[in-house]
Amino acid sequence: MTEKEERVWAYLVENRKADNAEVAAACGVNIEFVKNLIDRIGSDNWREEATVMGRAKILDTAKDYVTRDRAADHGDMEDNFRTVASYWNTHLDIDTIKPQDVAVMMTMLKLARIRQNEWHLDNWIDACGYMACGGEIVSK
Repeated sequence: MTEKEERVWAYLVENRKADNAEVAAACGVNIEFVKNLIDRIGSDNWREEATVMGRAKILDTAKDYVTRDRAADHGDMEDNFRTVASYWNTHLDIDTIKPQDVAVMMTMLKLARIRQNEWHLDNWIDACGYMACGGEIVSK
């Protein structure tokens, strides 16, 4: 991220109700620069979602995601990963993918998404969550 982008982003986070023209004027950039930066953030509701998250908050959020009872919606995590592994094995005509591999590959999916849009914090959080799930699987 460039210094100019950091300056604009910091102003946006601190002044969420500011319109693009106000942000541009306050940061010494043109309005198109502000619009382009907002477009890269990846959410229509960025003003409500924008927050500066420290590493503890990111990990706490990931912990909340993976420890919340989601079995009612998604089934048991390990059973779900086992099913995904089975589907992938069938699709690839192999028999070597294990549930912990699903955790690793889903983490890699999130890493690829981060490469495309580093601003979308959910990808960072989800990557932590998938690694935690994989760690739990292999520790049994």
